[in-house]
Amino acid sequence: MWLPRFVKSLPLFHSRDTREVGPSPGEAPLKAVRVLGVERLVEARVRAEHALDGARRCSCCRGLLEHVYDRLGSTLFLDDDPELLARAFDDDERDAFTARVLAACIVLSGRERVAVAV
Repeated sequence: MWLPRFVKSLPLFHSRDTREVGPSPGEAPLKAVRVLGVERLVEARVRAEHALDGARRCSCCRGLLEHVYDRLGSTLFLDDDPELLARAFDDDERDAFTARVLAACIVLSGRERVAVAV
């Protein structure tokens, strides 16, 4: 099938090299990535999977996961601050791992924030 050169140039048609994923030189990593203890988004995704596996076995974290969208809405953004989002939960719904679990959610399901053109 023939595709115009412009369409072929779109990122959709190219596999992403793991070296491309993550902050550019001089750019600070996202807070959710830092909370997971790494510097690149691709590494954070692996840690996030492990964090959520553990969270599903913890009663406090499992309750947190059940109420994430009720408390935070249906859209998470990659630049969201997991520690700030943790404040949306009552004291009895969070623990020392809440920010880490929320960082995992951000890394795995967050999207880039896009400015709306007016």
